[in-house]
Amino acid sequence: MRSQDMIRLLNPNPISFSQFEKVKKGIIEKIERGDQDIVPLLEDYWDVPYYFTKEQENSFMPSIRDAARLYVLINYLLYGQPGSSFDRKRYYEQFFTDEMDEVKQCICDIAFQKPVMLKSDVEVDVVLGSIYKIKRYFLENNRIKDIRGASAIIKYMNEDVTMEFLSRNYIEECAVYCGGGNVLVLVPKGHGEVICKQLESRYAEISLTAKTAFEYISCTLNELFRNYNRKMNQLNHLLEERKKIKVYPINPDNELKFIQIGDKKIDFSRVERIEGQREVCKLCAVRDAKYKLFTPEGEVFVCPSCMRKSLTGNYKAIFYEEYQQFTGAYPNMEVSSISDLQDKNGRVAVIYADGNNMGNVVMNIQSPFEHMYFSRKVDYITKKCVYDAIRSIMGDDARFEAIALGGDDVFIIVPGDVSLEIANEIVKGFDESFDHIITMSAGICIAKHTTPIQNMFKVAQHKLKSAKNLARNIGANQGTVDIEVIQSNINIDLSKPTLNLFPADSTQLSKFINIIKRMKNSKVKRSQLYKLRHASRTLNPYEFQLFYAYQITRLSQQYSSLVAELFDVRPEKFSGLIENTDREADKPFKSPWEDIVVLWDCIRGGGSSAS
Repeated sequence: MRSQDMIRLLNPNPISFSQFEKVKKGIIEKIERGDQDIVPLLEDYWDVPYYFTKEQENSFMPSIRDAARLYVLINYLLYGQPGSSFDRKRYYEQFFTDEMDEVKQCICDIAFQKPVMLKSDVEVDVVLGSIYKIKRYFLENNRIKDIRGASAIIKYMNEDVTMEFLSRNYIEECAVYCGGGNVLVLVPKGHGEVICKQLESRYAEISLTAKTAFEYISCTLNELFRNYNRKMNQLNHLLEERKKIKVYPINPDNELKFIQIGDKKIDFSRVERIEGQREVCKLCAVRDAKYKLFTPEGEVFVCPSCMRKSLTGNYKAIFYEEYQQFTGAYPNMEVSSISDLQDKNGRVAVIYADGNNMGNVVMNIQSPFEHMYFSRKVDYITKKCVYDAIRSIMGDDARFEAIALGGDDVFIIVPGDVSLEIANEIVKGFDESFDHIITMSAGICIAKHTTPIQNMFKVAQHKLKSAKNLARNIGANQGTVDIEVIQSNINIDLSKPTLNLFPADSTQLSKFINIIKRMKNSKVKRSQLYKLRHASRTLNPYEFQLFYAYQITRLSQQYSSLVAELFDVRPEKFSGLIENTDREADKPFKSPWEDIVVLWDCIRGGGSSAS
């Protein structure tokens, strides 16, 4: 038996039947007026439950959007034919009538996890696809335009190409979900193998070097809906095996002339091709160069894959348009290079984050409705939290670069001095949106804007792992964050943390940010903070405590009154260090002064004492 929390995660919140009837009446009136196509109209109701009878009131039911789409899909699988016209509009309209039929009963049985008994049962193919090792595809070089282009190509293939393929050959409702690099499709029996081959081929034709794989299984609709979790586990296993054996060409190329992303045509045909020259691509330094590309740095020879990333990267509006949709604002500055993101100290930050305990949730999914709803909700919440955080912290000066933003995956670049606040707002927003049933962890790497993004990402990746370890170890019902500040070009030993108070949960980070801001606006002097840090490094704990007591008496009690709040102790009881409660730690005390000095410039605010 699943917990009530798990059921809440995977379904829209229940509403009263009278509320539902008002919503349904409004939808029917819009359909009858013909103001809007039904499919985009229903997207507004992805988080509102559908009730077939009053007895279902306040029950967890699939969303209006998902129930209607699956109703159309099941009818297509029962009565439609690939390649022939299918009146989708008729079935959408039929769905919103009060007349009960076999397919509606099937949807009710799925929702209440009863054995599905479709009399007109048919065999179907269930197709699962994945674009994997995405970060490797993004980060073949450090040029922000190429990283942006790679991100746009992945999103275009995953969403636009897949939906266009299904609409052309079947119906778009065949996509159970499509986003975050993953695809789940339900089609008539005998079409799974063809779809796997054609989508793998189409993805390869466009990206050339992105890793993609598809697999399928066959079963009846009754078998699928009765044993959905087991069937999906079987399909996932096949897909993982497919990834292991798939072989990719070393120097892929083809004559693809263009791609169309939204209203933007990316033309590849005008790039000059070079013949007879044995050059290695100047961007990835891996594949053979076959094109001459003109860049701000001059003329370079590049491979076909890097050429496409670079040209696509000229199209900057993808994530900015999403930002506008979510916040109602538009970034006042389009980023051309990483240097455009630097703060007043010349620093930028990579924030890399994803959800905790997601695997456990996915393993508990028992129906296509829950798959559709949860994947879409996670994607929506993640994007909303990221864009709202950027808007909240930076306001009208918002500037950022989003590399990956889909599912529960976050990979963004922001100015260094707002990174802690933005990351914390993202984590808190995600946790609150899911009632802390699932949470998010983040790794942050802050460095000079000239630091290679590949290197910063690897550091952020390591910090994300340590943040997740903290979440697991303390069983927290809130997200966690870990931070690394690269202060020189000397090799970093990530096995030895430079900060003492991190990783930390979001409450602790909020407290830390607040205290730094207040210190900047108080009588606290930065030069004294350096002195305290030096003393904490060189003196033994008991010597330091005597030194600290003398300094505070001579300077100001604000040092204790502020920093003591980090540890929830009274200022008069704070001796400059705090006892380390981690039994595995090699030091009996923790010093906050290292973290305060290192992260001082990573948090905005402050008056003259900050100088």
